[in-house]
Amino acid sequence: MKKIYLFLILLTGFGLSSCEEEITGVTLPYREQLVIRAVLQAGEKIGNIRVERTIPPLENYTVEKALVKDAVLIIDDSEQLDTLTYKNGYYNSKLTAQSGKLYKLYAIWKNHRAYGETIVPEQASFDEIFIEFTKDTTIYENYYKATVYTNITPNANYVYTAGISFDNIIYGNYDEIFTYSQRASNNRLRICFTYTGGDDTLEVKKQLNNYKFVILSYDKQYYDYFITRYNGNSDDDIFGNVGANVRWNIRGDGIGMFIGRNIVVKKAKIN
Repeated sequence: MKKIYLFLILLTGFGLSSCEEEITGVTLPYREQLVIRAVLQAGEKIGNIRVERTIPPLENYTVEKALVKDAVLIIDDSEQLDTLTYKNGYYNSKLTAQSGKLYKLYAIWKNHRAYGETIVPEQASFDEIFIEFTKDTTIYENYYKATVYTNITPNANYVYTAGISFDNIIYGNYDEIFTYSQRASNNRLRICFTYTGGDDTLEVKKQLNNYKFVILSYDKQYYDYFITRYNGNSDDDIFGNVGANVRWNIRGDGIGMFIGRNIVVKKAKIN
């Protein structure tokens, strides 16, 4: 009986494999678009702008295949137009990004036309750093969770992320974003730099005093990207995702981000 049962399984398997066919000539809906990646950092030359094109879904992505080296990119800062130059994979401008200023980008390549605009935010202002300890015996008996934060007066046109800096490296709290709508009744917005903890609160404060504290201000358009960034395959990088359902601020025949940013890094004493 067991031999018969095994024979039937093998026979079924051969039958299924004999039905397999290789399908060729299949195409999927595809619209070629430009993929533009640009962050305008206040006080720095506008540059490192990357332009690629989308690849058909049945083709393997390679940088060389996607990279667009001969696009025409123009930035308008309302006072002058600057045509960007291409070198080593990136487009660069002669202009320096200025806080509070509106910039427009126009990209032309073959029959594609894409555009975007952004405001470079003013720097966030903060002086005091606070730490809030909460006892958490679920970890162990004398463990304290620590929330490190400040309060700012927010701008309705910006959103904020934060982090800490050590040895000139910024460790951002990039999974949390702070918006104007979250402000308290006194019009102040609480921004958290980091979450840490330990069983010795004085030691926690001592360690934190080795760091600098960072607030990154973005054009509020960044918020739409932030809340949709995991709608497709993604990593932690701002441009790690080119999914169709991500809310980019590049329009026309393109997707991607053209976004203004300002960073403040400050040393502050925690008592």
